[in-house]
Amino acid sequence: MGNCFSPSTFTDSSAEPTPTPLEHEQTAASSRRLSSAAKGKERVRDSLSRHHRRTSSFLMGTGPSLGALRTYATLPNPSTALPPSKLLLSTPNTIAVFDAYPKSKYHFLVLPRYPFPPQSEPDSNRSIVPLEALDDLKSLLLKADRRAKKEVLRAMADTAREVEEMIRDEMLKTEGFEWKIDVGFHAIPSMKHVHLHVISEDRISPALKTKKHHNSFRPDLGFFISIMEVQRWIQDDQNTLDRIESLSGAQALLDTPLTCFKCDEPFSNIPKLKQHMEKEFAKEKEIALKHIARHGRQRSSDEEMF
Repeated sequence: MGNCFSPSTFTDSSAEPTPTPLEHEQTAASSRRLSSAAKGKERVRDSLSRHHRRTSSFLMGTGPSLGALRTYATLPNPSTALPPSKLLLSTPNTIAVFDAYPKSKYHFLVLPRYPFPPQSEPDSNRSIVPLEALDDLKSLLLKADRRAKKEVLRAMADTAREVEEMIRDEMLKTEGFEWKIDVGFHAIPSMKHVHLHVISEDRISPALKTKKHHNSFRPDLGFFISIMEVQRWIQDDQNTLDRIESLSGAQALLDTPLTCFKCDEPFSNIPKLKQHMEKEFAKEKEIALKHIARHGRQRSSDEEMF
């Protein structure tokens, strides 16, 4: 990102009144905060840029254990305890980490931290939810009260939006265009501690190896549940209970026949599907870049594709 200040922004200092010592210290403190924030954002973006280069080590079996997410989420200071190769960003209530086995070009997990402090006391050690309520999505819906559920989901959604913004910046740098990003939960997770997937919709990755991998992230199947849908669930207690009951039968969805979720074309095996997804991505990129070259901007989601 370029410098947002132009030469005309600054005026002759001799025309300005001399700042008092207090004003000088306030300005210096503000500058330090801005500098710290800029360095933090730059560190995060550097980590994001290394996303593709770090995939191979995890594919060789050096990924985290099934309880690793719980360990990450309960760290008192994740920004110092976790290396940039694992941690993307942290807030008082959440952390975002690199998925160890990314199923797309960009794939991250957003976790609620524990203790999960109330919004009004972000520095508090008090948690508005018990630890067992953060085991998975079902536990959160059953064991947290409505206010706590709303706060946890809102905090996760806010962090996911920040991750999305970073991904889109990186998409433009690496591919020259942006493509869709899915944000949601698995109905039946594979790791302990509730986590939200933020995943680009290309599904191009060496780690996507099986039909269950593909089906677990299909946005049209029902095993992958968008964050907005879950937030709608909790508006009504009976609806929440009905939805919780439906989660138990979601495992069967992973056996759905292998098809492309974008065009419904069937495939007999994963290698053929992956070749198809790569062609679909190349076609999407070509169309987007032609539109940008012609109009100076990317096509909006509500415009006709052809």
